[in-house]
Amino acid sequence: MTGGEKIGRFDESIKFDYMIRRVFDSSFKRMAVELSYARGSVKEAATELGIDPGRISKWRQQQQGSGEKPPVGLSEEQKEIRRLQRELKEAQLERDILKSVYSASTVE
Repeated sequence: MTGGEKIGRFDESIKFDYMIRRVFDSSFKRMAVELSYARGSVKEAATELGIDPGRISKWRQQQQGSGEKPPVGLSEEQKEIRRLQRELKEAQLERDILKSVYSASTVE
């Protein structure tokens, strides 16, 4: 047989890409779940860690099933940080809007 001929139903020119399966230890999983509760968002934590949000959700469910309790809530300091972050975002948005309005009016 020469290269490129079909062997049965298989074509030698087909290449297979193998996905590498990432394995996470229990301490990483626990940390990721805690981070997701601290951030208040599975998506934010997943983005920060570079993993799929569904994976963290699954780990959360597994921890709840094993009897581990999620953090009760945010501490007062964390709540204050959240509030200040929201205010900062609003102020930045207002600033950006005013900049665009001002620059549009000076162009005319």
